[in-house]
Amino acid sequence: MPIKIPKQFYVIAVNVIMLGIGGFVTFYVAGNINASGYERLYLLPLTFTICFLLVFSRALFQRFKVFLIVFTGIGFARFVVLPYFIVFNDYYGGRSPEPPLASSMETAIYLMVYELIVVTIVIGILDYFQNKKYKPRNTQQPFDETKSYFGYAVFIVVAIVAALGIPNVISSISFFIPKPDLVDVMEDSNVMVMLGGYMFILAKQLVFIMVTWWAHKRHRATSQLLYVWIAIGALFANIGIFIGTNRSDIVLVAIVSLVTFRLLFPKYFKLVVLLVVGMLVGILLIMSTVRNIASISGGTSGVTDFTDNLQVYFGGPYNVAMALETKLIYPEAQNWSVLFFDIFRPMIGVNMLVKDLPFEYSNIFFNQRYFYSDHATQILPMIGQGNLFFGYLLSPLLSVLVVCLAYFIQSKIDQTRSIEMFYFLTLVCTRMGMLMGQNTMNIINDLSYNLALFLIVYYVNRKIVYKKRLGDVHYE
Repeated sequence: MPIKIPKQFYVIAVNVIMLGIGGFVTFYVAGNINASGYERLYLLPLTFTICFLLVFSRALFQRFKVFLIVFTGIGFARFVVLPYFIVFNDYYGGRSPEPPLASSMETAIYLMVYELIVVTIVIGILDYFQNKKYKPRNTQQPFDETKSYFGYAVFIVVAIVAALGIPNVISSISFFIPKPDLVDVMEDSNVMVMLGGYMFILAKQLVFIMVTWWAHKRHRATSQLLYVWIAIGALFANIGIFIGTNRSDIVLVAIVSLVTFRLLFPKYFKLVVLLVVGMLVGILLIMSTVRNIASISGGTSGVTDFTDNLQVYFGGPYNVAMALETKLIYPEAQNWSVLFFDIFRPMIGVNMLVKDLPFEYSNIFFNQRYFYSDHATQILPMIGQGNLFFGYLLSPLLSVLVVCLAYFIQSKIDQTRSIEMFYFLTLVCTRMGMLMGQNTMNIINDLSYNLALFLIVYYVNRKIVYKKRLGDVHYE
């Protein structure tokens, strides 16, 4: 009989490892800084290590919360890994032709520390109260049987017809291998192409859910491996069929697909993770080639390019400093009309009503400071967006609101007995875990993209029940 290792052992082990890594990076960075404005960079790994030891390590092992796992992983990369590579590689620059002032960089580091402390306190409080109400999911019967799939089936058929009937929709969809012309197709897409693609991707995910749930039931009844392989096939198809060139979308779908598979087929989870990671690496490498993104080093230094990517995608101090200077150079970016546009412009559907209004959203101003041109490839970090509208003291407000929303959605994930609701709520919750490297525009767009249409289809499917015996449709 295998020995069961107490959960407390894992907590202690992870804390020791984090203390070792965080302590080493803190002292290494503090002793080797070689650029003005970066003198307090060591505060980033130091603060994260303390927050991890006090809050994150315990919360991670109390129960599975995908938001907290992603948030902690992104935080580790942003506050520990990035500072180490900045110093190790002597890379204190970025992609802007005019770097931020040393004073802006110093303030950016303080703001990042402030954001992490505030968000950690909020997570600690929310986690404490949510755990008191938590009831574990039945591993033998994690979900209830959906009353009818008729509404889903109709939507899937309509989505396939739309994908085939609307010109360029099929051209925008990749099947495991990203298409060489994918970037040009996406740039030329109109509203109908985007809607058709959106419907197709939603239909694809519904097929994955339905097939995996059916395979779970058949495997539980017969113990045949055939149904496990059917579920694995559905998993690979769900990850490998995608639209557009956003690599994070592919990773998010992979994470949530694995979380769902783990609930239904826990025995085969480890094997599937290895296979999925291998497939993901291949897709992402090809995607990088397709996107033809120019590296900061021109391909001469992989370490420099890695450091730059951490900086860009996880909202490092360089980008936060840029956000601070955006407020100084473009004071009009602080107008409430800009905040209004930040909220409503990313909403799919609503964006069609407001897109012609004479406003700009904050990311436009941020990129104007970054490049002093119309080039718009950088993401305004959440803390920079908060400072833009609410000042230093309330700059973590937007981050706190996203954390509160994520924990609210997590409570719904814990309560739902619907596998499809579980899947899509987990999908948006996973995106929210990336909040420190994102902004409200990314979060709102993802909520509307991954949740709005699904909730409509979900509601219709619940109201329409197809009776096989009578061959008719009933509305409930």
